[in-house]
Amino acid sequence: MVVSRPPRRFVLAALSVATLLGGSPSSACAADIAFGEYLAGECVTCHQRSGKTNGIPSIVGWPRESFVAVLNSYRVKERDNVVMQTIAARLKEDEVEALAAYFESLGDQAAAK
Repeated sequence: MVVSRPPRRFVLAALSVATLLGGSPSSACAADIAFGEYLAGECVTCHQRSGKTNGIPSIVGWPRESFVAVLNSYRVKERDNVVMQTIAARLKEDEVEALAAYFESLGDQAAAK
């Protein structure tokens, strides 16, 4: 499945919703989170949005830096998992950053409950 960048109006709408809901992240961060949520569909087929593991590691709440570092290690094949190597290899840097922002924000949401 090829994932393309969402239309600009989608990102702007998501940013507006985040602002209306009282979100205080910078506009770049909110846009990254919205873009990450858009891209996360493939990720959450294995890595549960709920944080449950079911044998597959949870990525909910990971710090951005750790998330980016792990995906980059799959990209250069330092980590051994063919599926993750394939997925990481086709992601652009801004997509990795957006996914990292999104999954980190899910941990923030869980902590707020």
